[in-house]
Amino acid sequence: MKKKWIGLFVRIVISAGLIIYFLNALARDEGGLTAALERFAWAFRSTSWQWLIPAIMLHLVGFSLTSLRWKILLAAQGAQVPFPRLFLSYFMASFFNTFLPSTIGGDVVRAYDSTRITGKGPQSVMVVIIERLTGFVALVLIAGVAFLTYLSIEAEQKSSMWLFLSLALVGIFGLIVAAHPRIARPILRLLDKLLPEKIMGVVEKSYAAVETYYKHPFFLAAAQCVSIVFQMNMILYYFLIAKALNQNPSFIDFAMKIPIMIFLLMTVPAINGLGVRTASFRELMKFPKEFALAGEFVDLGMRIGWGLFGGLVFLFHRHAKPKPDVGVRLE
Repeated sequence: MKKKWIGLFVRIVISAGLIIYFLNALARDEGGLTAALERFAWAFRSTSWQWLIPAIMLHLVGFSLTSLRWKILLAAQGAQVPFPRLFLSYFMASFFNTFLPSTIGGDVVRAYDSTRITGKGPQSVMVVIIERLTGFVALVLIAGVAFLTYLSIEAEQKSSMWLFLSLALVGIFGLIVAAHPRIARPILRLLDKLLPEKIMGVVEKSYAAVETYYKHPFFLAAAQCVSIVFQMNMILYYFLIAKALNQNPSFIDFAMKIPIMIFLLMTVPAINGLGVRTASFRELMKFPKEFALAGEFVDLGMRIGWGLFGGLVFLFHRHAKPKPDVGVRLE
């Protein structure tokens, strides 16, 4: 419990610290905090609905794509789950993603829901983890292609991109090799001698889910293709936010830098990435400070809106009369 509160405190400090840092920097430019807040409010009010409405609707596209990806990965495990049920689960998970301090609250909900569907706890958790990994691989692929297409960037940024892509590719390749049955099975036999039987049982079941995708690579390849489309949807979403804020970014530039921002959102301990987006908009996309802060809160407003709607769906679903898992088939 103590570690939980320490973790929450760290997230609050990082999020608050980043927002205060950029607001203070804007205050120095504008000659005071009042003027900085007025400048931020002006940037926020200047948001164009012409670009914002399509960005709002892209959330539904994202829910649909991630539900399809989840369905494909579950199918490899022998669970044929109706798409509407997974879409509903993703929608409800958006509430927990938005209103819990971390960015993985929704993943916990989906893993629980997946376990209820399949009756296989460790396998369900691994499916959610693998789903996340396909998203990360898609980000690296998109950023790499964009980087090779758009080489006219500053030398400092070029070095950072090379470092990010190199470390990411090494990590991905290392993970693929380490998880291969020829490598992983001997490691599991060694762990069998070291770990308690109960823990080893969970490890075995978890790896069995991973091994399935080596035996049936088509499912993983299909999920990876969906992940690429989903991440392109995310890049378009932030591109539209930039246009709504009257910025004029290059889409290729965004395709190269948004993956880095999403990676930071996944790894930096902050309250749902609050402050990390501001830093990314300012330092990566070079937005003026007031628009970097406005972009943070425009995005936050949309996520809160969809999260509240997901919460209403959750409450309705929770109090609805339970129904049998029609269409759910385990093979």
